[in-house]
Amino acid sequence: MNSEPDAKSVREALKRSNPLLVDANKGERRAAVTLLLRSLGGAVDVLFVRRAEVEGDPWSGHMALPGGHMDPTDIDLIDTARRETLEEVGVRIKRDNFLGQLHDMHPVNRKLPPITISAFVAWLDGDVKVTGNHEVQYHVWIPYTELGNPSNASEVEYHTNGQDFVLPSIVYQGDVIWGLTHRIVMNLCEILREEVGV
Repeated sequence: MNSEPDAKSVREALKRSNPLLVDANKGERRAAVTLLLRSLGGAVDVLFVRRAEVEGDPWSGHMALPGGHMDPTDIDLIDTARRETLEEVGVRIKRDNFLGQLHDMHPVNRKLPPITISAFVAWLDGDVKVTGNHEVQYHVWIPYTELGNPSNASEVEYHTNGQDFVLPSIVYQGDVIWGLTHRIVMNLCEILREEVGV
């Protein structure tokens, strides 16, 4: 990827992408995450958090996107993504700043209860102040161009249910993005590569 995306091209690409969405009436638990892009000085970065180490949390210590479970008070899943982003990293995002949705996804680990994760792409211009809460060890902005850089591609060995898996990952300055977060990020990168050429 040699150039930077812009908000308009990302919005249009997501409109054309026809994401695969799970029926809201299926009865599974729902969660939402925000893939937040910021444009600063002509460069586009993506916000990631390292989750706090919590016993019993299957995503403990993982690099992730801000997000969490849908609350009964949430109007919809975008509302969930907005609320969770505000709670976890202190960033308030208006509904107008959401550009579109990616594929709904499920964890591959069958030990986890059935849950559907909806990923929404948001865009903010300028510097963005981030203040993590107790669920977040730290945050990092990774340049969008580095996410698809072949030199950052790697693999993670993962053991679950008595089986060993080798999963693709992105390694950037010591942080390893893999699993569900990697799948979400790659979904965006594939859409923008195919639709926009970035």
